[in-house]
Amino acid sequence: MALALQFEAWFLRGELFQGGIMGFRFSRRRLLLVGVAVLVVGVLVAVPIVVRTNKDSPVETAAAAIGPSKSCPNPSFVTTSRNNQGEGRDFGQYYVHNNMWNNQDGVYTMSACNYDNWYEDVTQPKPGDNGVQAYPNVHKDYDDVPLSRIKSAKFAATTPADCAGCVYDVAFDVWIGDGLKNELMIWTENKGQTPGGDKIGTVSIGGFTYDVWHEDGYTAYVSQVTQKSGTMPLASFFDDMTRRGWAPKPTTWQVDFGVEIVSTAGATRRFTFTDFAIEES
Repeated sequence: MALALQFEAWFLRGELFQGGIMGFRFSRRRLLLVGVAVLVVGVLVAVPIVVRTNKDSPVETAAAAIGPSKSCPNPSFVTTSRNNQGEGRDFGQYYVHNNMWNNQDGVYTMSACNYDNWYEDVTQPKPGDNGVQAYPNVHKDYDDVPLSRIKSAKFAATTPADCAGCVYDVAFDVWIGDGLKNELMIWTENKGQTPGGDKIGTVSIGGFTYDVWHEDGYTAYVSQVTQKSGTMPLASFFDDMTRRGWAPKPTTWQVDFGVEIVSTAGATRRFTFTDFAIEES
C-alpha cells in the first residue's frame, strides 16, 4: 500500500511517464509473482495509465506536450490596445506584436519578457461580424527569401483551461510571395473557429494529420489534434503547397506564431507563449 501511494505521488508530480514508470521494467516472469501482480493491479486501479504508442504518435504527443516551463513576472514590455492600433517591440531578430487589425470593442494587453516568453490578456465580446479581431504574435521578418531557407520552428502555447464561449485558433502564419496575396496558416489548436475557403482533404505531416482548407490566396492546415508544443516542420508544408501549385513564387517575407482571437465571451482570458525559434539552412 505504501508503494502504491508512492506511485500516486509520482503521478501527481508528473514523474510517472518520464522514461516509463520511473524506469521500472516488468518481465513476464515477475508478473507471475503474486506479490508483484497484486501491486500492478493496485497501480492500475489507482493510476490512470496513458496508452503509449511510438514516440512520434500524435495521440501521445498531443496529450503530453505542455511546452517549456517559463514565467514572466516582470515583463520589460507591456502594451494595451482598445482599437485597431497595436504596438510591438523588437527582441533581437524577432518582433512581438499586439496586432490589432480588426478589433471591435476588445481590450488586449501584451506583456513580454522576451520573444519566446510572453502572454496576452484578452477581453473580447463576441463581435458582430464573427470574424477574427486580432492576432497577437511573435514573428521574424525576411527580405523575400526562398522558402527552402526555412526548415522548421519550435513553438509552445498555453490557452485558457476554462474558456466557455471562446472562439480562437493558435496558428503559424506565413506570407508567401509578394505582399498579402498568398497566406499560409498552420493551426496547432482550434476552438470553435472555421478557416476560410473549402475543405479539400487531409494530409499527414510530421506524424500529425491536418485538414486542408483552401481558396485563392489562402491555405490553412488545421491539426486534427491539439499540439501544445513541439517543432513544426515548416519545410514539409512549403513542399506540399508547391506540389499543389499554391506557391507560384516560393519566397517569404514573414513567419509568425500567435493566436487569432474571435471572442472570449467578454471575459478576460490569458494566452501564454513560452517557446519560438526558427531553424534556417
